[in-house]
Amino acid sequence: MGGTPAIRLVGVHKEFPGARRPAVTALTIDVPEGTVTVLVGPSGCGKTTTLKMINRLIEPTGGHIEVEGVDVMEQPRHELRRRIGYVIQQAGLFPHRTIAANIATVPRLLGWDKRRIAARVGELAELVGLDPELLDRYPSALSGGQQQRVGVARALAADPPVLLMDEPYSAVDPIVRAHLQDELLALQDRVHKTIVLVTHDIDEAIKLGDRIALLNVGGVLEQYDTPEAVLRDPASPFVERFLGAERGLKRMALRRVADVGLSAGCVVAPSATSVEAAAVMDRYGVDWVGVLDRNELRGWVWRHDLGDGGLDGAPCHPFRATVRPDTALREALDILVTSQTRVAVVLDDDGAYLGMLTIDQISEGVR
Repeated sequence: MGGTPAIRLVGVHKEFPGARRPAVTALTIDVPEGTVTVLVGPSGCGKTTTLKMINRLIEPTGGHIEVEGVDVMEQPRHELRRRIGYVIQQAGLFPHRTIAANIATVPRLLGWDKRRIAARVGELAELVGLDPELLDRYPSALSGGQQQRVGVARALAADPPVLLMDEPYSAVDPIVRAHLQDELLALQDRVHKTIVLVTHDIDEAIKLGDRIALLNVGGVLEQYDTPEAVLRDPASPFVERFLGAERGLKRMALRRVADVGLSAGCVVAPSATSVEAAAVMDRYGVDWVGVLDRNELRGWVWRHDLGDGGLDGAPCHPFRATVRPDTALREALDILVTSQTRVAVVLDDDGAYLGMLTIDQISEGVR
């Protein structure tokens, strides 16, 4: 997070004529190169105004803004904007142009030849997960989620180093929104752009942001830090109120199972005797035991089903609650509390047993 700032705002101020208070007040933040910074806050906090000042859709009243080391006020607007991709609410596509023509907007302005444009359009369609058959259609024929993918593709068409996104997912339903958020994170892993995204949704900010700038009314910066740091140590009562009452659960959305120390779990080998199995159950304080054959977890057996022959002949039940090392702790907790054994089994991508996760381990990991 300590890399070279791709965007720098120093004492940025904006006042609109007739307004009772500034829209943005002395805002100073550095946006590291190749990261996602989310501007979040209530209505009237200057989020969109700040975003638009970066590409000079709105001129600042005072202060200093740099993009890649160059003062935005010292370069023509059209040159600045060609180096900055811009994604707005509801995609903002040209309704009279095909999807391919929408994506090709900036390359055409830059004078690219037809072959190069066609190749770039095809490349971007694949990059954002857009069916090539849609390229000859018009925006009205696409769903909201598809239109947003087109908006992202258009913003990336000339391969700008900076991408600005103004509440890009506010107009789609929650299921599509979550899917598009996941797609953006996967896309960022591939393209490594410097992204500034505006949202009013703190959960979206936590999920997408490498850093969060939490703004109060009037564009006053309350806190600027990583999502983990903001959730762990809110800088002001305003930040605490905006984060809401479920800060612990929100932190669990950031942490992964791999971040928590796992236990070996209440398991025995298939050859274990009833006495050995009972001793392991007593040690863990449970009335069941898992059956581990090398690195394959066969299932679990109730204590009362054990006979003199040990595990032989005892009904073996499959573990239903399974997670991977990259599963978010919040998701793992939801799976765990519905488990009959009150544990979640951790398996690697090949299904090999890694250990067991308990509520106590999740609590300790979050602390």
